[in-house]
Amino acid sequence: MHSDLIITPKALKQRALKIWQRGDIHRSWLQKNTCFPLQISLKSISSKSLLSEYTELQDAIYTLRLDSQKYAYLIIDKAITHRQLGEQKIPAVISFKTESIFLNYLAKSAEFSQFQALTEKSLQQDGLLLDWLIRYPFKVMQYAEVWPQLLKVCAYFEAHPKPDCYIRQLDIKGVDTKFIEQHKNILSELLTQILAESSYQADISGLKNNGFERRYGLRYDQPLIRLRILDASLAIQRLTDITLTLSEFKQLNIAAKTVFIVENKVTMLAFPDHPQAIVIFGLGYAVNLLADAQCLQDRTVYYWGDLDPDGLAILARLRQYYPQLKSLLMDAKTLEKFSHLVVDTPAKSTEKTLQHLTQAENSLYQKLLQESLRLEQERISFTYLQAYLDENIS
Repeated sequence: MHSDLIITPKALKQRALKIWQRGDIHRSWLQKNTCFPLQISLKSISSKSLLSEYTELQDAIYTLRLDSQKYAYLIIDKAITHRQLGEQKIPAVISFKTESIFLNYLAKSAEFSQFQALTEKSLQQDGLLLDWLIRYPFKVMQYAEVWPQLLKVCAYFEAHPKPDCYIRQLDIKGVDTKFIEQHKNILSELLTQILAESSYQADISGLKNNGFERRYGLRYDQPLIRLRILDASLAIQRLTDITLTLSEFKQLNIAAKTVFIVENKVTMLAFPDHPQAIVIFGLGYAVNLLADAQCLQDRTVYYWGDLDPDGLAILARLRQYYPQLKSLLMDAKTLEKFSHLVVDTPAKSTEKTLQHLTQAENSLYQKLLQESLRLEQERISFTYLQAYLDENIS
């Protein structure tokens, strides 16, 4: 007999399991509706098949009826009048009359009871979670073992929004602070649902660069920004090589007119003296952290990165925050001048075009991307740099 002539108990269980995995039962319960009786339609059988495979078909129907007696689901037959065989009753629909029959059939009764208990507790604590639970019912079960602790953390942040302390300092009964470190992803989803918009930074997403801490008003070990003052008259208490936390750096309002940002530490250390200027050791793709820095506002800002697709992608990203930003030695002329030092290296950046680049920069980006070219910043001589500064930057 063809396997698709009548459904086998094994195939029926697979179809029922797919319904379970869609979460329809969970959503209906959350919305105080019901899916039951739940019906699964079966394929109709042709008169030709009924005759040619009559014995095999009767055996398959008998097996299915035995299975239905075992698990208490109903088989709704369809009467077919056959010219030679007379009236035949063929299974047309499988019906699970109640939720308990369906859950017992799939051996999911205990799991669903746990789901009900966890979600009831969640909604008693905060009804705002309902929409999220309806969208992601299985995430509750994914985190079933730790769900009570997750709810405790949510309750704490509701009562103490933007706590302005380190995660290690949070005092939540029954929750150690390592737990929060380990569950930032799911906590961020839940907190987004329950907190007022004023209680978190909605524009910060993801966990990179302490994203969780920044989004929910926690302190964190901030990135350090290193800079050199290139004009001795601007020295701070005679200091010219300074390392600051990010927040301290953003508040620094030094009287420099020109700011250079470079991506190589030795380049930063050896950068030539320049009137009323400072040089900052860059952060690669994390340059967005330099946004809102006082010492970059209303200044002439130059970015000097590697002459490769990634370098130009970082330039484009930084220019989102500082439209006045100019590139330094990131041009076709410099690439040609040091062509003997160019290497073939695949780039992280794969964007075909980048916003915030000039036409010339975008053309260069295309060339570097297509030919996998890279000219590292440290390959460019300081004589060439000095000559460029003397000629182009006052």
